[in-house]
Amino acid sequence: MVYLIEFFLFLLPFALYALWRRYNPDIEPGPRVMLAAAAGVLLMLVFAIWYGISVSMAPDAIYVPAELGPDGRVVPGRVVEPAR
Repeated sequence: MVYLIEFFLFLLPFALYALWRRYNPDIEPGPRVMLAAAAGVLLMLVFAIWYGISVSMAPDAIYVPAELGPDGRVVPGRVVEPAR
């Protein structure tokens, strides 16, 4: 069910744009709007790539998931580098 909501949230901007185009067929978006949209898409891609590179683990690293410690507290997940 959550995936369905996420899917509809993803489609919402496209549906709003289609409605706007349907009821305003003779009005074209200006060059500033198109430039701002292109800049937004470019920034989104740059930051997505940067984030993916900055949080990646080494290929031989081992991820230890969060666990419940002996005193009942949650020990957060961590990355363990193998001994070399």
